[in-house]
Amino acid sequence: MKKSIKNVILSTAIVISLGTVVGPANAASVVYKVKKGDTLYKISKTYKTTVTELKKQNKLKSNSIRIGQKLIIPTKYKVATKKPATKTISPVKLPASESVKKMALEITSWYETSSSEADAFGATSGNFDGAGLSFGALQENFGTETLQPIMKNMFANHNDVVLKAFNGDTDSYNTFKDVIMNKSTKEQVAWGDSISDPNNKYQVVEPWKTYFKNLGMSKECIDEQINASKWYFDQTEKYYKTFGLWTKRGYALMFDIFVQSGAISDKTTNLILNDFKKIDTKNMTKEQIETKKMNIIVNRRAADVNKQWRETWKSRKSVIANGSGTVVGYGDFFDVTPYGATLTHVNK
Repeated sequence: MKKSIKNVILSTAIVISLGTVVGPANAASVVYKVKKGDTLYKISKTYKTTVTELKKQNKLKSNSIRIGQKLIIPTKYKVATKKPATKTISPVKLPASESVKKMALEITSWYETSSSEADAFGATSGNFDGAGLSFGALQENFGTETLQPIMKNMFANHNDVVLKAFNGDTDSYNTFKDVIMNKSTKEQVAWGDSISDPNNKYQVVEPWKTYFKNLGMSKECIDEQINASKWYFDQTEKYYKTFGLWTKRGYALMFDIFVQSGAISDKTTNLILNDFKKIDTKNMTKEQIETKKMNIIVNRRAADVNKQWRETWKSRKSVIANGSGTVVGYGDFFDVTPYGATLTHVNK
């Protein structure tokens, strides 16, 4: 699966609008960059604080905030008990709940589109990586042949929606339909390259960018994108069980691996399982063991990634495994905890 170097959302009813966590201000706070749609109330709920506390920390005289403004967000960390935690883990029941799947999709979509707003479903990237054209919350693309089924279903079942998205431009509509329905993968990738900005291959030129945004934000296309994510969740749960993971954070990690990379080889799976046997679990809590296992998965799978992308791939996965950090190539500090990717049981 293609990854967007620059850098969510499981159904139309569960779309959120979050800003960007820029970095830690001190041990009990983070710095948050305001994005479109944010309010003090919404931010306070996400970070489990209050509007009053936010205003106090940032010396605000009113509830008004502006896009791009940086806010100090107070956070509360639980002090670890001195009593060793039990290593007994309740059995994991799969499939995971819709809320857990939503959490995983939100995190990966942030990486893939730089957005956690509704328009992530209509986000596009050009041919910067040889995939031709990438589209939607999970950046399905021509190169991996994951975009074609979505668009074929749209033409077959919602042709009127596609036509409407093109704002009456029937020539462009007919061109796109011909590309989707009649061209080979190689030809589709070449066409995607032809509508990419020659000065910045990450971008798609107008009017195509607008047409795809219109299409992606339609209810029908959102539904198709959600349906297309089923395979990723199936693979996530298969390997989540194979590796004996049990936390929400572990689920998010496995989902991101399969969206971005599509597979874990049998050879790598065996190496991971062998490494697990070498973990000295004495004096480790079950949460520490889970984190250790996640980092083993990251390190072993990273070895199979092309050297050009390996450092970025590994740091992206390490941020999820460890809860927060800065990803090479993305820039912004990212904390997965507000999304719900915690070291708590996947069924709780």
